[in-house]
Amino acid sequence: MQIALIGAGPRNLTLLERLLAYAQQTTDEIKIKIYDPFPIGGRVWNPDQDPTFLMNTVTQQLTLFTDPSIPHAEPSIYGPDFYEWAKTVGPEFLKAGKYKNEAVFMDEIARINPNRFTSRALFGVYAQWFYAELLQQVPDNVTVTYTPVSVTDVQPNGEHSFYLMLADGITAIADYVVMALGHTDVANTDEEQLFADLAAHNQDITYVPAGHPSEADLASVPAGQDVLLRGLGLSFFDYIAKLTIGRGGRYARDNEGRLYYIPSGNEPDMIAGSRSGLPMHARGVNQKKDAEVFIPKFFTQANLDKYAAEHDGQVKFDYFFNLIEREMTYKHYANTISDFGVTWPFNAAEFMAALETADDMNATARKFGIPEDYIMDWNRILSPVAELPDGIDYDSFMVNYLTWDINDARQGNVDAPYAGAFDMLRDVRGIIRHYLDAGYLNGEEYAQFLRTFNPFNSIISVGPPVIRVEQMRALIEAGILTVTAPGLKVTIQDDKFVATDSRGGSWLTNALVEARLHGVNLLHASDTLVTSLRDQGVFSNQVYQRADGSEYTVGGIRMNKATTTVINAENVEIPGLYIWGVPTEGWSWFTTFAPRPGVNDKNLRDAEHIAADIFK
Repeated sequence: MQIALIGAGPRNLTLLERLLAYAQQTTDEIKIKIYDPFPIGGRVWNPDQDPTFLMNTVTQQLTLFTDPSIPHAEPSIYGPDFYEWAKTVGPEFLKAGKYKNEAVFMDEIARINPNRFTSRALFGVYAQWFYAELLQQVPDNVTVTYTPVSVTDVQPNGEHSFYLMLADGITAIADYVVMALGHTDVANTDEEQLFADLAAHNQDITYVPAGHPSEADLASVPAGQDVLLRGLGLSFFDYIAKLTIGRGGRYARDNEGRLYYIPSGNEPDMIAGSRSGLPMHARGVNQKKDAEVFIPKFFTQANLDKYAAEHDGQVKFDYFFNLIEREMTYKHYANTISDFGVTWPFNAAEFMAALETADDMNATARKFGIPEDYIMDWNRILSPVAELPDGIDYDSFMVNYLTWDINDARQGNVDAPYAGAFDMLRDVRGIIRHYLDAGYLNGEEYAQFLRTFNPFNSIISVGPPVIRVEQMRALIEAGILTVTAPGLKVTIQDDKFVATDSRGGSWLTNALVEARLHGVNLLHASDTLVTSLRDQGVFSNQVYQRADGSEYTVGGIRMNKATTTVINAENVEIPGLYIWGVPTEGWSWFTTFAPRPGVNDKNLRDAEHIAADIFK
């Protein structure tokens, strides 16, 4: 049996462990070949990248090892999570590996904390150690090889037979092919291509296209001059780190603990904005121990199933979203009144009991005397700019807004009135996936889910570490960063970029950085392997019909969600060909996460399913 793994990132590494476990139960000869132009760990976790870029998950909530929470048919190789590794065998492995970032990594490990964040590069070292450990467990009937090369094409050649074309001109064969491709390249939009053409024909213009921040060339972004950053998501925080810390700037704290910025003089003057005009909310400081997760009261699988049974197997998006908001609102008030520094004019148990049965929790909260500043106002949370008077100093508003967000996040992802409520979305992802996969939505409802819930989820629960938001505030106060109002638009005028926002702001710049990744979109993919399989009809999208007869096409690649087997354009599964992770986003839901220990993690569970399917 020959198995090809395309991609050497966390997903295929966890799968490799499962494949080795199953392989020990047979005497058949098995060859496992891994292909990736990037080192073991993959593109995002490359140990050689700039260690300025932080992970978005705390160290104790990261692992590559299958654990007892995952139902598995064959014995697993157990091992340390990322934090445990760093505190035990990590330093020795680092020194032996002669990494170019070794000094930085050793500095990180000396200050590591289970509830803080490290560089993505250091997690890449953990991935390489994990791979080295697996190689020590390879049974005699198995060979494992890694080839640092891209796969440019895969051609099915009958059932369980595939030709793989490699970038070096060699053709390989495999009985099974598993693709974990991560964020693949997408073609420029017409607007982006217009900007790229302007820069190509004008040496005074800098345009950095959308893509991985670790691969962006920022050398041509001049110090002391304006640069426009389009995007306020996670990539934005990578770019401002690269353009400040990466250029010799430093952060320090004053006597009250407030972060401030010490410029190096090499920074550009940054202007940043987006359609929403708001950065993601800061991630609450972690208070959850080991595999601790939030247990919902309202947003439960049982409630969704009950509603479906009573409504012809359908669960309206509005009902789903109402349950989500109800759960977070209840958690918000529970956290708000847990502050022992406040003497509330009511009995807490009576208040929570009244909320539990209330049709309108905010009305009940007001009735009990909760001050208006503590009311869970979703409009204010999602669109705080809408309430601003015209003449307000926008920089001051943004500093105050970020300060509120920082202070709340510091209270923790269990206790904070807002961050503690928002964090529950990370713990109920399994219930959300059940809602999506159980057939409870028609095409119209699914389109509404993607259009409404995904942005909502992103802005409140997928945010950066609080330190990144502190740095953002410090840069505004230092006059290095200006944040535009919502509705950022960019045009070209007199061979320069012109940015405008909804409050009349206008900026003229020679440099534009697309501080974001492209969304997943099979139809507009530019990756050689993806486009080839799309053009062959091997990869396909799901097209939904709206009530008005129009069609809605989901960007992600279709596969069997139970086994991850590819479904082709003729709606037929291709035995032996698998794809999982980011390229399926939209067909799958929320694929941008690394494995978490002890919680029956979906990545680890999918690895078990793929291995079981191959060896069935």
